[in-house]
Amino acid sequence: MGKISIYTIHKMEQFLNKLKEIADFFIRIDTKIGFKKIVKYVILILIVVGIVNFKSIVRETIEIVEEITEQEHARRMQQRDELLRDLQPMLNEMRAQVGADRVLYFEYHNSKENLVGIPFKYVDLVQQSTSYMVSPVPEKTYKDINTGTIVNLYEALKQDIVSSDDSMFCYKYPGTYELFNGNDESEKQVFVNIPGIDQPLGIIVFEWIDPQYKVDLGQIEYILSPRGGNYLSRINGLVISKTRK
Repeated sequence: MGKISIYTIHKMEQFLNKLKEIADFFIRIDTKIGFKKIVKYVILILIVVGIVNFKSIVRETIEIVEEITEQEHARRMQQRDELLRDLQPMLNEMRAQVGADRVLYFEYHNSKENLVGIPFKYVDLVQQSTSYMVSPVPEKTYKDINTGTIVNLYEALKQDIVSSDDSMFCYKYPGTYELFNGNDESEKQVFVNIPGIDQPLGIIVFEWIDPQYKVDLGQIEYILSPRGGNYLSRINGLVISKTRK
């Protein structure tokens, strides 16, 4: 967790000091008038204090909560920056080793629910690597893609690598071909699942612009395996390490 500001610490210290003063006060009172009367007086005092200082108490509480929330958000944004910084070299290496024109890194996320509270799952393009003279995909091209529109691909990727260099690809994975060929002008794609602990973290997509390029699936499988570059495990470990800080 990020560092708490001096202002917040000072506020907490003031609060603890007040609690100590109150405790000392009641200890002295207890020796004179007894426990039951103390309870009655405490309730009366709390009612009076609450009425007189209600706005002040609420305002200070909100300020402290907002500051802690902002600090947590800043910490998570720093984690995201670190993740993207450390991920980029791996994407560059994978692209070079398989001769791809692009490598796209997608992450799944849940941000909306249906009327009965069941969340939708989306996938976003988060990072990419492109070869020389190949244009990167515009940032908003692959934003909030509902996995329901590519559900066949989503389920198949849990079992194996999927290549579009297949005469049955359009029939097996309706919507996927149109999504990628229509949006980034790539002619061939290879889709790879990024496994997580409980569920997939995202998708890696290798892309080629030349429709005549012969994709080497064996090489892709090799660099993803422990015998090769072991990139899937490395990416998985990188993402998990950032989220557990």
